[in-house]
Amino acid sequence: MPFCQQCGSQASSTAHFCFNCGADVAATAIALPGLSSGWKTIFAALQKGGGVELPQSIELSLAERALVLFNPWAFLFGPFYYAAKGMGRKALSLCLLAALLVCAARLLFGALGLQSLMASALVCFIPSALFATRANIDYFKKMVLDDEGWY
Repeated sequence: MPFCQQCGSQASSTAHFCFNCGADVAATAIALPGLSSGWKTIFAALQKGGGVELPQSIELSLAERALVLFNPWAFLFGPFYYAAKGMGRKALSLCLLAALLVCAARLLFGALGLQSLMASALVCFIPSALFATRANIDYFKKMVLDDEGWY
């Protein structure tokens, strides 16, 4: 649970203002100690989009959407990146989900008669894409919302 930077009381993870002092929690929730400026930028874009579900994603520019929805380090290193960020349980659950998606894609391509080298190469990108698109949101959930669940 994040804390208000103005009065120190616990702030709701879904509220935009502190219930105690009325401070703008959305703007101050990213003021976490030890957070790099790059992560602060990503977290600010996530909050501008309305949080982890991104209900207000229409307000984000194309660059902000790309910043929020793609992490190149997670694309390259997947579960190792997650483990380095302290999200080992989520890495395990995403590995299991990726394995299921790869099996389903292979079955689908096989049923459609698309067992070419191109189709096989495409299937290999499923785990990387899954980790890359979830990494920034999952790290936001861990750092700001204090959510270290399985998924």
